[in-house]
Amino acid sequence: MATGITPGHGAALGPEHPAAAAPTWGPGWGAMGPTDDELHREQVWEKLVGQGLRPEIVGGRIYVSPRAKMRHCVLVDRLADQLSDVRQKNGWKFCRSLAVHIPPERGDKRLPDLVIASAGSPGFDDNQAYGYGTLMAVEVVSSDSRDDDLDVKPAEYARAGVPMMLILDDFSTPPSVRLLYGLAEGEYRASIVVNAGLPLLLPEPFEVTLDTNLIFR
Repeated sequence: MATGITPGHGAALGPEHPAAAAPTWGPGWGAMGPTDDELHREQVWEKLVGQGLRPEIVGGRIYVSPRAKMRHCVLVDRLADQLSDVRQKNGWKFCRSLAVHIPPERGDKRLPDLVIASAGSPGFDDNQAYGYGTLMAVEVVSSDSRDDDLDVKPAEYARAGVPMMLILDDFSTPPSVRLLYGLAEGEYRASIVVNAGLPLLLPEPFEVTLDTNLIFR
């Protein structure tokens, strides 16, 4: 289950690394870079990522989820396999450790199970992408965060400008795939839910029909 970490708890994670003499903060931080509090959170976030965990920053607080289980990873792999041709054709990037910046807070970020972006997509910094520069965010539903995966994260990704979101739900009966798209004024205006075994056509720029049976087999 995800747990909140306030900035004051950072010391429990070990000594912090001093800021680099020439920080490489991305354009999203502005000319002055992060504030002291933002820098502290970023250092803790990077340390947790280095430990193989999946930290996210929501409302200025760090939430940490356990490492993904094997089934979780397999579902993403099977999806990525079906998109490999369109990926190679367009030179897209498939990223499993790239966060998506969630406005309006500068430091807020979510870590999707998969981010698909074009080769020249803009980045908030080296660790996170601007949502509007991505093509799709993919989330695999977890048993202990189903409400977040189905309700909270879609609203955040829409606010960030992510054009499409795909949700793989292994806990629905039967398992299902949900596509959110038609982004307008910070909201997804269209959605499709298909049960495992039924095809799902991804709209432009993908134009690929997913075999959902192969994803959940």
